[in-house]
Amino acid sequence: MKGARGFLLASCFCAAMGASAAEPSNVQFSAQVVKSTPDKKTHQSQIYVGDNQVRLEYERDSQTRVEIYDMKNQRALLLVPQQASYMERKVPQEEQINPMLLPTDSNPCSRIREAQCKLLASESLYGREVTKWEMVVKQEGKTLRSLHWMDEERHMPLREQWPDGSVSELRLMGDETLHGRATERWEMKNSQPDGESITSTQWYDPELQIAIREELSGGYFRELRDIRVAPQPDHLFTVPPNYQRVTPEQQKPAAPPTGALQQRAPYPARQ
Repeated sequence: MKGARGFLLASCFCAAMGASAAEPSNVQFSAQVVKSTPDKKTHQSQIYVGDNQVRLEYERDSQTRVEIYDMKNQRALLLVPQQASYMERKVPQEEQINPMLLPTDSNPCSRIREAQCKLLASESLYGREVTKWEMVVKQEGKTLRSLHWMDEERHMPLREQWPDGSVSELRLMGDETLHGRATERWEMKNSQPDGESITSTQWYDPELQIAIREELSGGYFRELRDIRVAPQPDHLFTVPPNYQRVTPEQQKPAAPPTGALQQRAPYPARQ
């Protein structure tokens, strides 16, 4: 079972957009995840979001894979139904961050445990109320400092200045309806010190408190379709009784690829 440590984080739509209220949303829903690459190839998977639990189903090497991120029981699971087997990894306390529940405050260090943040000021930026933070990270003997202007309502960075001189900016462009859902369209611009810039667009769903569509430079896009808001059954986040737990060394070799969808398309993102 390759990739047992990469549970869900590359597949969810939550990394760039923050929660919008003092209380985090825990709306339960299911959806189809669709990704497209510049060569117009489409990759699909299915996601289920429960009560502090996430399940992702996809095809790899002609086999169905199921990843479960279970914060209620502090564990991550990888299931292979064709082999009736699974792997399990306990999630340490310091790693217990639900990828579908985002920060409930504007501190940019809330998800970067090795960093230290200092609140500098409260300001207005792009017509929105923000808090300005300094982040300090020690890396390879060096002290790196960056500045972050965090939106007070959405808890996401509207502007970031990085140690290498690059700048990231995020601006609200307006409200739009996408797949019948009310969304906000946000534009992100990453500018490099040499003057080169990259622009991407995200459609943020206030009810789900995640971006349900992203259009990235180079022809990449990914989105959630057929979103159905409803309680998710508990059995989706448990191991079937007939499954056998295995270790990486016991895992059977995967079948030769036969055109199965490749799930892990890389998407550049600044964390």
